[in-house]
Amino acid sequence: MNFKGLFRHFTDMKHYFVVVLVVFAISFYLGWANSDRYSFFLEGQLQGLKSVSQSLSAKGNPQIWYFIFIFLNNAVKSVLIIFLGLFFGVLPLYMLVANGMILGYVLSLQTNESTLSVVLKGILPHGIIEIPVILIACAYGLKVGMLVWKMGGQLFLPVERRTARRELANVFRLSKTLIVAIVALLLLAAIIESTLTYWLVHL
Repeated sequence: MNFKGLFRHFTDMKHYFVVVLVVFAISFYLGWANSDRYSFFLEGQLQGLKSVSQSLSAKGNPQIWYFIFIFLNNAVKSVLIIFLGLFFGVLPLYMLVANGMILGYVLSLQTNESTLSVVLKGILPHGIIEIPVILIACAYGLKVGMLVWKMGGQLFLPVERRTARRELANVFRLSKTLIVAIVALLLLAAIIESTLTYWLVHL
C-alpha cells in the first residue's frame, strides 16, 4: 500500500478538491433554498431510501442491518464512482450534485427540530468522515474523466507528448491504496452511523 504516494498525490488534486467542495456547496444550497423547484426529483430520490429504511426497521436487529446497508451502499458507490469517471466524468458529477441537493433538501424539511439539532444528532457524528470520503471519491472520478477528455485531445500529438495516458495510469496505480482507505473510513463511518447516530436520532 503506497499511502505516502497517495498523500503526495493529494497535493496534485487540490484543484479538484476545491471544485468538488464548491459544486457540493452550490448543490446543497439549491436543494435547501429551492426545495419546491426540485421537489419532484428529490422526493423521488428520497422515496427509495424511505422504503429501504422501513424495510430494515422491520427486521430483527435493525442496527446490524442498517450497518450492512450503509456500509455496502456507500463503499460500493464510492469505489465505482472513481472508475465510472471513465465516462467523461459525468457520473461522478451527477453523484456529487445529487448528494448535495438531497442533503440540503432533507435539512429544509426539518420543522419539528432546529436545523442545528438535526445536523448535530443525525449528520455530524458519521458525516464528518463519510462526506469528505465521498467527496474525495468524486474528485478522483472527475480527475479520471478530465484525463479521458485530455487523452482525446492528445490523440494527434506525438506519442511522447501524450501525458494524459501516463497520468491516468498513475491514478489507477494509486487507486488500490485509495480504495483501501475509502473502504476503511466508510466502515468506521457506518459503525458510527448505525450506533451513535442511530441512538441520538431515536432519543
